[in-house]
Amino acid sequence: MANFTLSPAQLRQLDRQGFTRLPGAVPPELLDRLRDTADRLEARALDEHARACNSGTAAVFDAPGGPVVERVNRLLEWCPEEVIDLLSSPPMMAIAREICGADAVPVETDLLYKRPHPNGYVIWHQDARHAERCPYLNVGIYLDDAEIDDGCLRYVPGTHHELADICALAGEHGWDIPGAIDVPAQAGDILVQHVMVLHASRPKRRPNVRRTIYAGFRPAASISAAKAQSEAWIEARRRWMALITARADAADWPAAWRAALPEGGTVAQEVAAVAALQEPPQPAHHCHKPIDHPDYPVPADLRDGGRTAEM
Repeated sequence: MANFTLSPAQLRQLDRQGFTRLPGAVPPELLDRLRDTADRLEARALDEHARACNSGTAAVFDAPGGPVVERVNRLLEWCPEEVIDLLSSPPMMAIAREICGADAVPVETDLLYKRPHPNGYVIWHQDARHAERCPYLNVGIYLDDAEIDDGCLRYVPGTHHELADICALAGEHGWDIPGAIDVPAQAGDILVQHVMVLHASRPKRRPNVRRTIYAGFRPAASISAAKAQSEAWIEARRRWMALITARADAADWPAAWRAALPEGGTVAQEVAAVAALQEPPQPAHHCHKPIDHPDYPVPADLRDGGRTAEM
C-alpha cells in the first residue's frame, strides 16, 4: 500500500476547480530540512550578489534596507539532494502517480521568497498556455504560513479549461474577479494546481518572509506532443525521474513504471545533463497592458504614501 494518497474529494476538487490543498502533507523532518536549505540558499544568493558573480539562477533586487532575494530558480542545480528527497517523498510521489501517471516527469523546481512590499504582488495569470487535456501541474510546497489576509494565493475556480481574457477581467474587477477565493496554507501544506487555473496574490503585509518551493510535473508524452521542448530535454527529465523513483519507497511507485524509465547515472551526471539543456518553457498567459484600476495591482491603501511593514 502506498504511503500517501490523495482523497477522492481532493481529486474531484482538482478536476473541477483546478486546484486542491493537501494539509500537513510534508513530513516534519523534511520540512525542517527544506527550511534550513532555504536559509542557506538565501545566504548564498546574497553572497553572489555582493561579489557580482550571480550565476543567473537567483533573482536579487536592491531595496532601501539592502539587497533582497526574490527567488532561486533551477533548484536542482543548487541543492540536488534536497530536491530529489523532496520529489521522492510520499506526497510528491502520490501527486505524480495519481494525477500524471506512469509517464510523469519533473519539469522544474524553483524557490520563491515573498516579503512585505507594495509591489510584492503577483498579477492575475495562468502558468502556461496549455490546450491539452492531459495533466500539467504546478505544485507549491509551503515552508511558511500563507495567511488569508497576508497575500496568500487567490484562485478563480474552474478557469483551467481555456485562456481567460485577463485584461478585461482585471481591468473591470481588479483583485475581485467574480468567483475569486483566497486559499490560505500552513507550513507543510502542499497546493496542487493545473497550470491553466487563473490565480494571483496580493502584496504581503506582515514583517516576515514566506518561502514556497514550486515543482512542476507533466507526462513526458504531452511535452513531446506540444513540441515546445526537444526530445533531448525530455529524456534528461526522464533520467531525473529515474533518480527520484529509485530513491522513493518501493510502495510509492509501481515497479513496472520504474523499470520503464531509462537507467540514470549519478546524481552529479544527471544534474549536469539537466543544467546543460536549458530550453524556454511554455509561456505564461497574463495581461501585457497596464491596467488602470484604483485597487489593482497595488492596493489603494499602499499607494501614494500608504505604508506597509518594513522589509
